[in-house]
Amino acid sequence: MPLRFYNTLSQQVEDFSPARDNTVRMYTCGPTVYYFAHIGNFRTFTFVDILRKCLRANGFQLDHVMNITDVDDKIIRNAGAEHKDPPSTPRPSWKIAPPSDWSGPSASSPPPTIS
Repeated sequence: MPLRFYNTLSQQVEDFSPARDNTVRMYTCGPTVYYFAHIGNFRTFTFVDILRKCLRANGFQLDHVMNITDVDDKIIRNAGAEHKDPPSTPRPSWKIAPPSDWSGPSASSPPPTIS
């Protein structure tokens, strides 16, 4: 059974075949390193991971490139708001958001009650 995808150009569901040989070339958005990761970032990574696994399971080879957002206007703006100098070269700074930034219950919150 062939893979089928919605083609936004033709606006139809079509059988998928790579443009060349049996190699699928993918370019996807990678992590945005200027602020905390959020659920939207993880949705993208989850989708790409599932797509890669489906393509491999269907016998395709992959040539996958993922970008990393570098210094741009958002980084410069946020650095100014935090009274920091924007970096001249991008340096990922991964950290876990402090509990004050969590929108859900913290580890010290009581468990929800069921009535």
